[in-house]
Amino acid sequence: MAVENVGKIRVDDTLEMGYYIDDCTDPWKTPETIILLHGCRKPRQVFYAWIPTLAREFRVIRPHIRGHWDSTSAPADYVWSVAGLIQDLRIFLEKLNVGKVHFVGESLGGFLAYHLAYHHPDLFKTLTLVTAPSPSFKDHPIGKAGSMEARHPVWGKDEKSRLQLLDEFGPEHRELAEWGYLERWKCPIEGTKGYFKAAAGCEVNVDAFLPKINIPTLYLMGADCTRIIPVQEAQRLCDLMPNAKLVTFPGIRSQCQFTMPERCAEEVVRFVKEQNSQAH
Repeated sequence: MAVENVGKIRVDDTLEMGYYIDDCTDPWKTPETIILLHGCRKPRQVFYAWIPTLAREFRVIRPHIRGHWDSTSAPADYVWSVAGLIQDLRIFLEKLNVGKVHFVGESLGGFLAYHLAYHHPDLFKTLTLVTAPSPSFKDHPIGKAGSMEARHPVWGKDEKSRLQLLDEFGPEHRELAEWGYLERWKCPIEGTKGYFKAAAGCEVNVDAFLPKINIPTLYLMGADCTRIIPVQEAQRLCDLMPNAKLVTFPGIRSQCQFTMPERCAEEVVRFVKEQNSQAH
C-alpha cells in the first residue's frame, strides 16, 4: 500500500516547509530517500508521474521551497538569495533525519541543487539535474533582465506564454501544457518574484565551481530542447564535473521531466542502482 504523508518542518522562525512522502517500499526494508525539488512557479505535483516508478524503490519526498504553496510566505523584509534558499534546504534535510539522500532537481530546482551540492556535499548520495540551467545566471536572459519581473512587468495570465508552452509540448501533450500554464499562476506572486530575483543575482565562475562537485551526477534533457539550456551547454557543464554524465532523449524538444516522466524516473533508478553497486 502506498504511504503518502503530508507534513511540515519548521526550518526557522520565518519558515515551515511543506512536503509529501510517498513510500511503496516493502515494509520490512529501510529504503533510501529521494528528494524531488520543483522549479519556480511549479507545484510538487509536477512529479506525479514519477512516483509509481520511484516510490516502489525509495522513500520519495517532495518539498515546497519558501513562498510556494503550503510553505510559509517570506516576510516582507526577506532578502531573497541563493545562499538563503540553500540554507532552507540544508536545514530541512537535516531535520528530516534520513541521512544522505539522492537529490533530483528540475529546472530552477536543479539550479539550486548545484549550489546545495557545492556547499553541502555531505548531504548527497547522488545528484540528478533535469533540464536545469547553468549554476550561474550571468549570461542567461533572466540574469540580463535583472529579474523575472523585468521580463514580465505585468503579472497575470498572458497568451504568449500559453502558446509557447503549447508549441513546446506539442499537440500530444496539449492538456499537460494547459494544466501547467494555469498552475503557474496559482503560485504566490511574491514567492515567484523572489525565486527569480535570487537566481538572477547569482553569479559564479562556472569553470572553477563545477569541478568541485564530485558527487555522482546524472543530467537528463530532451536532445532538441533549447528553451532553458541547449544540449551543447549541458554537455559542457557535465564535462566540467568530475563524476557527471549526460543522458538525452533524441527528438524531444520539450522539457522531458513533464513529457517523459516515466523514462526520467527509470533513468534515475538505473543510475542510483549503478552507483550503489559500485559503492559495494
